[in-house]
Amino acid sequence: MDLLVSTGGIGEHAARVRSAVRRGLDWFGVQLDETTNQSGASVISTGTSWTMVSVVHANEDLAIARHAHHPTSR
Repeated sequence: MDLLVSTGGIGEHAARVRSAVRRGLDWFGVQLDETTNQSGASVISTGTSWTMVSVVHANEDLAIARHAHHPTSR
């Protein structure tokens, strides 16, 4: 795995949840920098992590509005 992305409400705003998820991936070499995780930075993995961990801010309201306006387009 090259990249682990956290997004959406909980993925974007819950550093504690991101830490808990990461603990389940110790065996996979995923390491978080807890300082950047708490700060809301876009890359929250350490420089030595085998997998980059990133936080991507979603614009869920815009996606819903686009689908509502053009329900057949995806």
